Amino acid sequence: MQIKKLIKSSLLLLLTGNILYANAESNSTNGDLYKLPSNYNMIVALYGRPNVKTLGILGQQPIQESIKKAKTKAKEYEDAWGVGKHVTPGFDLIYEMATSSPGRDKKYVITLSDKVLLDYIKIAKENDIVVFIDVQLGKKTPAQAVKPLLKYLKYDNVHIAIDPEFSVDDLTVNPGKKIGSITGPQINEVQDMIKEYIVQNGIKNDKILLIHMFTEHMVTDKKAVRYTDHVHVVMHLDGHGSPALKIKTYNGLYSDIRASKVVGGFKVFYKQDKPIMTPKQVLGIEPVGRYKVRDIPRVITYQ
Repeated sequence: MQIKKLIKSSLLLLLTGNILYANAESNSTNGDLYKLPSNYNMIVALYGRPNVKTLGILGQQPIQESIKKAKTKAKEYEDAWGVGKHVTPGFDLIYEMATSSPGRDKKYVITLSDKVLLDYIKIAKENDIVVFIDVQLGKKTPAQAVKPLLKYLKYDNVHIAIDPEFSVDDLTVNPGKKIGSITGPQINEVQDMIKEYIVQNGIKNDKILLIHMFTEHMVTDKKAVRYTDHVHVVMHLDGHGSPALKIKTYNGLYSDIRASKVVGGFKVFYKQDKPIMTPKQVLGIEPVGRYKVRDIPRVITYQ
């Protein structure tokens, strides 16, 4: 497998680092190799942390404005897709935020209050909006970070997201100084936890496990990632940059080989992306110059 590096400066959020290099596996266009749970065709979500303006749009406006904007953005994708399928609005909510200091528990994360999280879950449910509870890991393993969140899966509209970027479980540096990573077996461990909770609690609908990933090394031993009943893994490209670079990276990270086991995801940045891709460009309906998204992403987020 030939690896081609596409290095671009800058990083997300409050911390610093480098992003974006792609795997040049061969691809062929097929947007239906692997799908979301049957109750979703596509999800378009707003990203951020309540009351933290620098971390995305969810922290830059009241929740009612976020509801309105999420529904509007989802409708834009419905219109762009043009195949009569419903696009579900969503929130990608940062629950555990990575920090440069260890904190009381020495885990390098600040946890959102359960009250704020539940407020978002409940008002989102009332408005047919899904919620991804997003964890940035710090010194926690994926299983350690996700275990306390399983109880929220009883809500039909709740799913889980993991951000390896700020994982420092096996590093001696603070979050953001080096891009972190998780492993395929760690993803499987979380899948098994989610599946067990679903079965034991009689939850009817499958759940989504969204994994942020903008370099090959953010998830190591990817071949080990397996399909697990009741859980749908999304490999979510969340780097920013020029449209051409983002498309190259997405097409490299989300090849047809991986599409047999995982769903593709794509992120758009309001400030850092120049120019901002249109819904039709994100979906691969229209090209950006000579570049075109090959496999339709099923989870699109906006920061």
